[in-house]
Amino acid sequence: MGALLRRSRAAWCLWLCGCALLLGSCGSDGCVENRNSIPRAQFYAYNINEQALAIDSISIYGIGQPNDSMLLDSAVAVSQVYLPLRFTQDSTQYVIRYLQQSLASPRNNDTLTFVYRAYPYFASIDCGAMYNFSIETCRYTRHVLDSVAVIVHEITNDDVESVRLYYTVQTPEPDEE
Repeated sequence: MGALLRRSRAAWCLWLCGCALLLGSCGSDGCVENRNSIPRAQFYAYNINEQALAIDSISIYGIGQPNDSMLLDSAVAVSQVYLPLRFTQDSTQYVIRYLQQSLASPRNNDTLTFVYRAYPYFASIDCGAMYNFSIETCRYTRHVLDSVAVIVHEITNDDVESVRLYYTVQTPEPDEE
């Protein structure tokens, strides 16, 4: 009876170890984190308690990018946009083109210029290395855009709101009684 009990315990332990090995080797690699450090910009109304906005008919593209740099092309109901920074440069520029009929002139385009310092960051053996960014300044035009606030200056691979783009929004006049 004792030998049978020892064999069933041994079989049970072997089965348990086999399951642990199978479950432990299911992933393609151990990196479950985002592998890119990209600032996320969100749109807000400047004059309405910083209310989040969704903007219609907008295009955003990079200036001086080596390949296709169109981030948004005639996008509708956009509330946020990722603005990748070039690690080989110390600045990156984007143009915000408004496509609404009353704003469609190129003279209304706004330009964002991010000045930053890129530095390599070793995340882990599984994830490898990436570049993080330290935003030093952000310059912008004010054709339609009211203002820009960089709320997170250290851009890492965390998916957090880093930049706020503010627009003055027309509010309806209250009815006079």
